[in-house]
Amino acid sequence: MKTILQKTAAVFLLAIPSLVTSQVQKSLAIDLTIGLNYAYDPPTGCNNQINNISVDICNNGSSSAGSFLVGIYLYDPATTKHWVLDQTTVNSLSGNACTNISNWNINMNNYPSLPAPGSNYRVGVWADTANVITESNENNNASLLSGNIQVCAASTGIKETGMLLTSFNTSPNPASSAGQLNFNLLKEENVAITICDLTGKVVAKIFEGTLLSGEQKINFNVADLTDGVYFTALKTSGGLVTRKLMVQK
Repeated sequence: MKTILQKTAAVFLLAIPSLVTSQVQKSLAIDLTIGLNYAYDPPTGCNNQINNISVDICNNGSSSAGSFLVGIYLYDPATTKHWVLDQTTVNSLSGNACTNISNWNINMNNYPSLPAPGSNYRVGVWADTANVITESNENNNASLLSGNIQVCAASTGIKETGMLLTSFNTSPNPASSAGQLNFNLLKEENVAITICDLTGKVVAKIFEGTLLSGEQKINFNVADLTDGVYFTALKTSGGLVTRKLMVQK
């Protein structure tokens, strides 16, 4: 039987600082938010399956929003750490309208960046995970769904980690041909860095391998990309971090 969820009004993007970045689309009449109708089947026993997720994504503004990503994340209230589990694309959303995303299933056994086993984790929904939409209210894009869920040890190896980097930024931005990613790793870590378009499709692989702790400078090239809005995605065992990237030649 599905669990009916209620929006937790006290938890917004500002409660999760790494989710906040600069914005692109300039229409202050757009306001993306999570709707009031939620449902999901929580994990049963230790199967680590979150099934039948259904959620409304709404635009309280009067102008239409272009393509943006919606993400499901796992949240630890005790540490305020989060782990992005999956993302899907909303191609557009008219003003004063809602769209429903349903039949969304997530197998956490396939995601190696989970925290230690426990029963106090929460499921969250985040509209515009790539932060490409400028809105009249930037503080209501993420919300926790009611009810705690249990995370169990999996054969893929669940690690007790949070976001393992700081100061992740791209320069120059906009970039015309070459650029550089700058970030600080808190420990030696396997890192995968890609450039994705607004649909979440990987258009360039920048780096994949092990990096030592400390300041990192990774060069990339966007000469083959057309002008537009992209985002860089950096994945470690602590989760996924994205930053907006403009390509302008």
